[in-house]
Amino acid sequence: MLSPGLFLPMGVPRPLLVLPALLSCSLSALPAAPPPSGDAPQEAEAPAFDHTHAAWTEILRSCVHEGGFDYAALKQDPARLERYLAALHAVTPEGTLGWSPEQRFAFWINAYNAHTIQKVVQNYPLASIRKLDKALGLKTVFEQAFIPMRAFHPDGKDEDLALNDIEHGILRKKFKDARVHAAVNCASASCPPLRNEAFVAERLDEQLDEQMRAFVADEKHNRFQRDRGRIEISEIFEWFAEDFERDAQSVQEYLVRFAAPEDADFLRKAKVSYVDYDWSLNDVPKR
Repeated sequence: MLSPGLFLPMGVPRPLLVLPALLSCSLSALPAAPPPSGDAPQEAEAPAFDHTHAAWTEILRSCVHEGGFDYAALKQDPARLERYLAALHAVTPEGTLGWSPEQRFAFWINAYNAHTIQKVVQNYPLASIRKLDKALGLKTVFEQAFIPMRAFHPDGKDEDLALNDIEHGILRKKFKDARVHAAVNCASASCPPLRNEAFVAERLDEQLDEQMRAFVADEKHNRFQRDRGRIEISEIFEWFAEDFERDAQSVQEYLVRFAAPEDADFLRKAKVSYVDYDWSLNDVPKR
């Protein structure tokens, strides 16, 4: 723009050029827009995950009784389970980068157990979780994808997780600790009973030891027939023999680790057979 006093093109009256100049001066006098502030409102961050799993412990303490789970009681108030599951589902792989191995291990054990309970509660009353298998047993309930945590799929698939994905693709594959078989619960009578508290990183080793010792000593699952030189043990020890052998060279040596010390020689020499698995629901006894 030409300012007053500069050369004027032929035929352009001075007043017409002065007005734009004055407007330019008046606009330049206005305060400049403030630069973008670093303190501008940011999108709220997701709350930190509660590694005490307090919400899950609250459910377990109110529903685990006499070796069973009170599905009927939770069916009356499923919102508390849904809130806990929502907290699990909000976790991302990036969010777990700073977690300890114990925090991850406890997270996935609790996730498995909570989603198993959810599956039963949604279909309760139920005689057995295996009633939820697809027709002709072509896909068991443990193979059905219903857990919305796709970013954690062990095979990298863009699919919801199944219980088997958690148990076999995450827990067994990544943590390699056979004690997990006394910690996860498949909602069945022959499963090791649910603990009445969540697994937590600070006490995980102690909790897993307690679970396996209690399971080995429970005569409903494992029977030591000392007078006959025989043991009848849970089919879990047959199904996952490779895990127990990895940790202790043999199933019997694994039992020695968690049985009473005085049973060590007997267990090493005993003839082994397996107890048929009871898939009936681990419901609390009805009165």
